[in-house]
Formats: sequence, structure tokens, C-alpha cells
Amino acid sequence: MDIYCVPIETVDDIWSKVEHFFKRVLKKHDTEFTLEDLKELVLSGKWKLFACVDDNNHLDGAFVVSFITHPRAYVAFVTCIGGKAIANPAYYEKFLAILKAYGANRVQGYVSASVERLYKRLGIMCRTAMLEIKL
Repeated sequence: MDIYCVPIETVDDIWSKVEHFFKRVLKKHDTEFTLEDLKELVLSGKWKLFACVDDNNHLDGAFVVSFITHPRAYVAFVTCIGGKAIANPAYYEKFLAILKAYGANRVQGYVSASVERLYKRLGIMCRTAMLEIKL
């Protein structure tokens, strides 16, 4: 099992294989971006696309990360994640290691209550709740 960052120049080649992971997520949640926005942000280099592949080179999942600089933290903010890979403990360790290799000292992301329960089994805890009102 491996996770790799997809180079910008090959995003178009792999996008058709990963977009279904993101479509499911974006359909369920009210996000600030569409599938097209997600791809454009990856192609622009502002966000990074990571692919999860098994030992048979089968795509198990993908995730997109936005890196955010704070005064005391460099955060890997997972903007979109899909597939079964990251909930797998073997992938999860590689997931953390690769984000750490990119310099992140924290990983954050928004999740639904059901996904929060799933990730609690991996030791990820809810830091805070976000409230919102659309204006």
C-alpha cells in the first residue's frame, strides 16, 4: 500500500479515476467548492492531490490537501477525501507520514458526525465545533 502526491502535470491523467471518490462526498455535504473547483485548485498548485494505491496498483482512495500557515502551526487541511483507504490503519500511518514529510505538524478537516465516529477509532478527536450562518 502506498500514498503518493500526484504531480500537477499528471492530474488530468488520473482525475477520471479519482473524481468519483470526491463526487460522493460533495453530493452529501454543503461545501464551499464544486468538483470543478476542486480540480482547478489542484491544477493551479494551490491544493495537492494524493492517491492511495494497494499492492496491486488498484486505486483505493484519494484526498486533497490545502496547506495553511499559522504562527505556531503548519496545517495540512484535508479539503476533500474519499474512498476506503484512509480509514485503513495501514494507509493511515502512511497518510500521517507523508503529510509530516510536507512539513505539516497538524492535520485538520471538516467531517460529519458519522465520519467523526469512524476516525475516533484511529485516535483522531474532535477539536472544536464550527457554527455557520449563510448571509
